[in-house]
Amino acid sequence: MSAEVHYLRGELSCPQCGNDVLEVVSDGIRTNFLCHTCWSCWHWDLGWMAHVAAQSCPTCSHKVECIRSREQRLSA
Repeated sequence: MSAEVHYLRGELSCPQCGNDVLEVVSDGIRTNFLCHTCWSCWHWDLGWMAHVAAQSCPTCSHKVECIRSREQRLSA
């Protein structure tokens, strides 16, 4: 049985691209928020959003997409 996918719509927005539909994901310990527009992941705590490095999320099913997107941004 696969985990149910949950999205936040309009509650938070991605600091990188402004998309306001974020998927709730986990890095195995913490709850994070993934933007499917720019494939960046964020951890929200005490009113601050901090970028989460894809390499630190061993159990996330989106790790490959996040790493690929980061590599493309760096090479552009």
